[in-house]
Formats: sequence, C-alpha cells, structure tokens
Amino acid sequence: MKKNCLYFAAGLLAGLLLSLLFVILSGRAPVSDSTDIPVSQVQTEIATIPTETAAATASLPDNTTAVSADTDSLSEWSAETVYNGGDRVLYQNRIYRAKWWSQNERPDTSSVWEDTLESPPPSGNNVSAATEELSEPFIPSSNPSDDAFKVVAYYPSWKGEQFDKLQYDVLTHIVYAFAIPNADGTLKPLDNPELARKLIHDAHRHQTKVLLAVGGWSYHDTPLESVFMDATAGSEQVKRFGDAIINMCNTYGFDGVDVDWEHPRIDGDSSQRYEALILYLAEQLHAEGKLLTSAVISGATADGNIYYDAAAHTDQVLQAVDWIHVMAYDGGDGERHSSYDFAVNCGIYWKDTRHMPASKVILGVPFYARPSWSAYSGILSADSNAWHTDVTQFNGMEAHYNGVATIQKKTLYAAEHLGGIMIWEITQDTSLKEKSLLSAIGDALKQSPY
Repeated sequence: MKKNCLYFAAGLLAGLLLSLLFVILSGRAPVSDSTDIPVSQVQTEIATIPTETAAATASLPDNTTAVSADTDSLSEWSAETVYNGGDRVLYQNRIYRAKWWSQNERPDTSSVWEDTLESPPPSGNNVSAATEELSEPFIPSSNPSDDAFKVVAYYPSWKGEQFDKLQYDVLTHIVYAFAIPNADGTLKPLDNPELARKLIHDAHRHQTKVLLAVGGWSYHDTPLESVFMDATAGSEQVKRFGDAIINMCNTYGFDGVDVDWEHPRIDGDSSQRYEALILYLAEQLHAEGKLLTSAVISGATADGNIYYDAAAHTDQVLQAVDWIHVMAYDGGDGERHSSYDFAVNCGIYWKDTRHMPASKVILGVPFYARPSWSAYSGILSADSNAWHTDVTQFNGMEAHYNGVATIQKKTLYAAEHLGGIMIWEITQDTSLKEKSLLSAIGDALKQSPY
C-alpha cells in the first residue's frame, strides 16, 4: 500500500512536470478556467499600445491643446523658484517648459518659457468630457488668396465672451485687441488670455484667422503714441520690441499681428521709427508664414481733403504689410462721423493717390454712433427701427451711425473698388440677424456682382 502511494505520487509529479514543460514549449499560459491567450498575442498587444498613443498624438493639429498624461510631478510656477532647462511647470492651466535657467520670469510673457500647448487633465468625471472635446476635429485656419475679399472684425479683450455676434460664414479674419506696449519694448500681460485662446480655437475650427492687435489709441486713458516712440528709439529697441510682439503672437497661436500705432507723424522721426518696426516685423512674421497688417488713419478728412500725416505711412511700409485697415470713421461728430462720401474719399486716397493694390485696402466701418459713442446694439434697444436710418435720438442727443442701408452701400463700394471691409467693433453689433450690420455685409456680398 505504501509503495503504491509512492508510485502514484511520483507519477503525479512527473505529469505536472510534463504539463509545465508543454506550456513553456508551446508558448501558451492559462489565464482563466475557460480561456487561453497566446503569450505572443499578449506581447504584441502590449507593444502596440505606446505606438498607437504616439500616432494619435502626432495626428493632432499643431494648435490643438493636448492633455498631458504626466502631470502628477508638475507644480505651479513660482517667482521664487529657480528653474533649469527642461523643467515643466503649470501656469494658468497650461504646461510650460523652460528653455534654460530662469527665475521670476512669467511663463506667458518671457521667451525663456515654451508653451507646450498642453493642459493638465481635469479631475473626476470631467476626464471623459475633456477627452470627447479633444476628439473634435480642430481645423487650422485657411490661407485665402491675397485677392480674396476680406471681412475683418476687431474683438476687444475687455468685452468678454460674445461669440454669438460672430458669423463665421461672413467673417474671414478677427483681430484681438489689444496687446499693450511698454516704453522699454516689452508688452504687458495679455488681457483676458483664456478668452483669446478660446476665440482662436473657435475661429480656427471655422477656418477664420485671428490676428493680435498691438497698441490702440490709449491705455487707461493715457495715449500710447509716446510709448511707441520710446519702444522704437533705436535699432536694438526695435528688435526687442518686435521680438516681444512675435513671442506673444506665437505663444497664443495667433495667425499674425496688426500694428495699431496711432499714429506716426510726418513731423519728427516717428515715421522712420514706425517704418523700422514694420519692416522688422514683416521680415520675421512672413518667414513664419504669418500675416502683418496695420491700422491706418483715414487718409482723407470728412471734407475730402488729404490728411497731412497719412504720408507717414511710407511706401516701404505699404509694400511690407499684407494689407491696411483704413479707419474711415471718427471724422467728427454728427454727419462727419462716417458718411458714405467720407468712406469713398478714404478709399480713393489709399488706392489711387498712394497706388496701393486694391486687395490691400480694407475699408473700416463703425458699429457705434457719435457723439454718443453708443453701440449700434444699444441704439436698437432704444429705437427698434433705428436699423432703417443713420440718425436717431439717443439719451437726449442726436446720434449718427451707419444703419443697414449705409453699411450695405459701403460694402458694395469696397467689393467693386477695394479689398475688404473692417469692423470696429464686432461686439457692438446686435444678435438679431435681421437687423445685424454684419448680416448686412454678408447680404451685400451675396448680391455683389464683383
């Protein structure tokens, strides 16, 4: 009996050893009571996971915000911390990488930091929602031909999110206003940066380009003309200023820059300084495939005379920029503000007197009234029939503006003789499509034979 048990145990042990040897030689391993998966298949599937992930990441367009999978070790940027090249930090819900040593240099304004275009993944149940959002196709902005008619709308940073005013079937370009210069050639942090990013993302999905406007008439009621002068006092200053502009343009993913120096003059050397800045920006931006435009004074007065300082925009400047935005408004209060005749005189000056290609002259139209400075939408709130005319009573004064008919007439003129229409500014429009001035532009273009 004992001997039989020993034989049985030895046989059982031999069987187990033979079974184990068979498993090893056959390359199969039991996974569950009912399912066997080849080891080679498991290894193949494991090996393909990183490849597929990399391919998915590579397929994202350049401007798409990717979700970073490695954020556990990231910390918020601190002005007191010393960072070395390659260090990654979180700043304003973005991930930045240091190019070299840095301390007390903000990631969103300093060239020492590179925006990785990544955001930390949201926590909790928001992860799946974020993944779904990223899976939505992101369409880069298109490259319409230079001769294509342009509809350009300025979007002020301080107006918040009013994307319901944007009709992408009409608009070709949006200009985010403004980046504010400092006298030392740096720029103040961009106002409302998350709005800018969201606007760029939204516009690019609709194949609409977004430019960064630099300057404007004033900042906190202080004119910026002298700031531009200081920032361009010499060749080194011009380069520093130009590089700061280009860096902010690239950091946020703008498609180009619109220079709003209001305004260079014939007397003194501001014209030469302005020209030096424009030529530097044109060389750098065009090398990157980005646009450069400039907002210019009307060129003609409301009386039809040539504006003396319009010549400060030299021929070299006009050749260097992709196009100009002609501010054919603010000719004065009342009827002088922005009449049809005023607009035509402005177009004639820049196209005929200055011999600019028609495609490079973009006619500006106002979406506000003078002397009240009230938005067109506000006027409609007070007078629902104001869209039929160019003048109405508002807050106890006679407000002059451009109604639907005048906007359409100007658009038809621009379609026949110039290269486009520019709007200051789009959030002043109404959301009511049947009374919208942007809709009026679109309707006119559909009717235009040109």
